[in-house]
Amino acid sequence: MRHLQVERAQYEADLAQRRYLKVDPDNRLVACVLEAEWNGKLRELEAARAVEEQENQIDQHQVDAQERVQIEAVPERFRQFWTDPKTTVRERKRAVRLLMEDVTVHKADQIVAHIRFKGGATQTITVALPPPFAQSRLTAPSTLEAIDRLLDAYTDAQVAEQLNQQGYRTFDGLLFESMHVCQLRRHHGLPDRYARLRAQGLLTADELAQHHGVTAQTIWRWYRQGRIVGICYNDRRSSLFPLQEVDQQRLTTELS
Repeated sequence: MRHLQVERAQYEADLAQRRYLKVDPDNRLVACVLEAEWNGKLRELEAARAVEEQENQIDQHQVDAQERVQIEAVPERFRQFWTDPKTTVRERKRAVRLLMEDVTVHKADQIVAHIRFKGGATQTITVALPPPFAQSRLTAPSTLEAIDRLLDAYTDAQVAEQLNQQGYRTFDGLLFESMHVCQLRRHHGLPDRYARLRAQGLLTADELAQHHGVTAQTIWRWYRQGRIVGICYNDRRSSLFPLQEVDQQRLTTELS
């Protein structure tokens, strides 16, 4: 840029000289005006050359050890500034404008961004296209497999807790809740905890009561007393029961 300014000043000085040399010497008034213009252009040329020389000397300044340390620390300081929670979005945008001259983005099979920085350096970044909106809202197959596996041993709320502990998240990055598990297993046709326990042969309170010749209320009382084992199949503590025997003496006493 500075050299172009010198060339421009040189061109204007040469042009002023040619105009002066072409004037009729007898026309003293015009000759004086053109001579003054030529002298002015020569002074501008000299000033442009002086500025160029001064800036060239500045460019040749040798960086000392302390300045080098400060320069090398800039990337880390910028990273700290960028990741600082106190840094506002407005400040980040301003920092980007100070660093970058412009960005050209091309979108085809992937996104290609050509970045031109203020100092003249360039960088090209390639980013994969985001998935279509409908696809982005799909739950990952690995998550569905984990839900299917966990339902063998847990209720919906317990499955959600296990998923969160294992690092799984919903399609939009949220922690799982029981309603998410319920919606997903229904949408994808996954058997719930009740169906899985029934498939293993577990009985309802009525069925176990019929087996022992007692009422369902008695089965529930035995369950609360810890006399029989029950397995919860939902988050309301509803339970199914494996076929099991009870103390025959106590059973006879209750039936008598």
